[in-house]
Amino acid sequence: MSKFCLQCGAALNAGARFCGECGAPVSAASPKAKAASHPPAKKSNWLLIGGVAGAIALVIAYYFIFLHDDASSGLEDRVADQPVEAEAAVAKVYYAMLEANIRDKASTQGSTVLGKLPRGESASGKVILGEDGTSDWLELADGKGFVALVNLSEIEPPELSKMLDDKKWTANEALDVWAQPDPASTLIERVAAGTSITLVGLTANDYVEVKLPKGGVGYIAGGERIAKLASGKPIAIAFNANTCSFGPELDAMFATIGNRVRANYKALENKEYPSEEARSKALASIEGRSTFQKLERNFEGLTVTAIAQHYESQSVYFAEPASRVIEVFRSKGLRIGRDGSIPSSDLFAAIGSAAGEGGRYGKSDLSCGV
Repeated sequence: MSKFCLQCGAALNAGARFCGECGAPVSAASPKAKAASHPPAKKSNWLLIGGVAGAIALVIAYYFIFLHDDASSGLEDRVADQPVEAEAAVAKVYYAMLEANIRDKASTQGSTVLGKLPRGESASGKVILGEDGTSDWLELADGKGFVALVNLSEIEPPELSKMLDDKKWTANEALDVWAQPDPASTLIERVAAGTSITLVGLTANDYVEVKLPKGGVGYIAGGERIAKLASGKPIAIAFNANTCSFGPELDAMFATIGNRVRANYKALENKEYPSEEARSKALASIEGRSTFQKLERNFEGLTVTAIAQHYESQSVYFAEPASRVIEVFRSKGLRIGRDGSIPSSDLFAAIGSAAGEGGRYGKSDLSCGV
C-alpha cells in the first residue's frame, strides 16, 4: 500500500482505508495486482478492433455483390457515351485511270475544275466522303484540290498498244467487264447485248479498255475483234421475204458471189475433157455447192459473220443464237413465227440455228429461197 494519499499527499496510517486528511479512499491493490488487471482491458480492445474489421468486410462484400455490376455498367455506359476520336485517315497513293478533273470541292456540282490529272499519273491523299453524302473523293495531300475516287485506282493502269479514241460500239452479246485486263481480277459488271460501249484502247494482251457509265474504266476480253467490229461500217439489212431481198448492200454481195459461181461453171464447161462423161462429172461436182464469204460487220448489236449463196437459196449468218436474231428483227417490225418462220407468198424464209457446213460460219442464219 502507498504511504501517502494519492489525492492530497498526506501521510497515511498503516492499514487505513481512507485518508485521515482528505477522506479519499486508499487503494489496496499493489502495482502487481494492477498489472494483473491489464489483460482483460487488452482483450476488449482486440474485440473492438475485430468488430470494426468485420463490419468493413461486410460493407466490402455488399458492394461487390450488389453494387459493383451496376457501378461498372454505369461507368461503361458513360465511357460509351463519350465521343471517340476518329482514327486519323492514312494518306494513300492512287493512279488516274483516265484523265481526271481536279476540283476545288469534293463535288461535281457547283465546283470549279482547277486542273487535270493525266492518265497513269499518281496522286496521294486521304479518302473522304463527298458533299453529296454518297461519293468518295481523294483529298490531295498538297491541299490543292479533290479528285473523284471513281476515276482512280490503287493499281497503275496498263499501257495501251492502240488508242480507239472513245469509239462507240454496240455490244453484240453479253460481255463481262473486269477491273483489270485479267479474268482473275474483280468482275465489275456484265453488259447486255445491244448496250452502247465507249472504247478507249487496246492492251497488249488483247483486252479493250472501256469507259464505265458511272465513271472509271473496265476491261473486256477479245479486244482486237471488238476493235475490228467497231471500226467497220455497220451493215444494212432490209429483208423482204417475198423477193428474198436483203437490202441493196447485201444483194450486191450476193450478185458478186453469183457472178463468180457462174464464171467458174463456165470455165469448167469450156475446159477440154477426154470424154463427155468426164465433163459431166466435173460440172456435177460444183452444182449444188454452197459458196461462203466471211464478214465481220455489225447490225443492230448483232455480228454478221458471213453470207452464202446456195443452189436455190441465200443465207446471212450471225454470231448470236437464233433467239437473239429473232428478237432484233422483230424489233425492226418483221413478222416472225414462234418457230422462226417468216410469212412469204411463194418462197421459204426463216431464222434458225445454223446447220451443216453453215455451222462453221455462225450460230444462226436468216435464209430465203425456193
